[in-house]
Amino acid sequence: MRSFFTFAAMGIIIIAISSCGDKEESTASLQCDRRCLEGIVDQYLEAMVAHDPAAAPFAENIRFTENAKDINPQESPEGLWAEATALTDYKIYIADPQAGQIAFVGVVETMARETREEETVEVERPVILSMRLKIENERITESESIVTQSMMGGNTGEAMTVPPAAYSEALAPEERVSREELIKISNLYFDSIEQCNGKIVPWHEECYRLENGMWTAGQKLPDEMAVHMQEPPAPKPGFGDEDSPAFARGACTEAIDSGVFALIESIRPRRIPVVDEERGVTWGVYMFNHQGVETITMPDGSTQPAAYFVGQPNSMPMSELFKIKDGKIRDIMAIGVVNEYGSDSGWE
Repeated sequence: MRSFFTFAAMGIIIIAISSCGDKEESTASLQCDRRCLEGIVDQYLEAMVAHDPAAAPFAENIRFTENAKDINPQESPEGLWAEATALTDYKIYIADPQAGQIAFVGVVETMARETREEETVEVERPVILSMRLKIENERITESESIVTQSMMGGNTGEAMTVPPAAYSEALAPEERVSREELIKISNLYFDSIEQCNGKIVPWHEECYRLENGMWTAGQKLPDEMAVHMQEPPAPKPGFGDEDSPAFARGACTEAIDSGVFALIESIRPRRIPVVDEERGVTWGVYMFNHQGVETITMPDGSTQPAAYFVGQPNSMPMSELFKIKDGKIRDIMAIGVVNEYGSDSGWE
């Protein structure tokens, strides 16, 4: 009899353990993984191009911003939800299943209205979209977008012909660093600009930077992008007869160390809501604040004319991607717009 009860008790324990395991598996299955998150982004984009918010999996309490301003495309199409006409093959996904968030960077075709010679005309133009979605129970609760018309990098935007492959490639386990380290390294980049000291950043030897489609740092682009560069970007104004170091394509640290970014009052506040640990990529929004100064003080104590935004105070919500390999910044992509001085991104 004793053996019977012993085996019966063991059976109950086994069933309990099995049930507990099933519960854990069921809970895990509710998490939106990379494939799930990317699928929701695709639904969002297809609904946007169709100008049909009902086709997107929005939660009832969804909040939208575009260029740091609240919009509501469900009530009235506006912004990119009103102008988008087609998607392109330029797509980058930054998935963070742990946080239930995903970021996306892509090029979207639009049809917009412009006034030319006192006449309103429709104009086709590509725009760069940098977007973050927050997902709960496979429904979108937050949508944050930065949209810019700036396609610099030459008259045809050759630097934006194809997306950098590195953003879509998983790192080998030995090339990865922790989530906390990815956030720390991303912040060091902005600390270096505020301090005019590029030496505090762990730079990868292949580091380069794109800003609104313009190649602004790094002596070489990745091969898949370089093949599309037919001619260099137009030179940018500088001091005297020299091109500004702010737009020179030297090593990633050179413009920072030169002191030309002293015209940036601060880069605050900062947010890094999306961290793709598998691929070593972060997506954040950082506020670049410019007082519109005419001159700046260089590290050697001399003064120079400011390279840009002279007499134009503004704050720029800048979404930036960093690809961090072996704990070093390799790829940098910045997408931003000019807003009123002292404004924020709307999500602080």
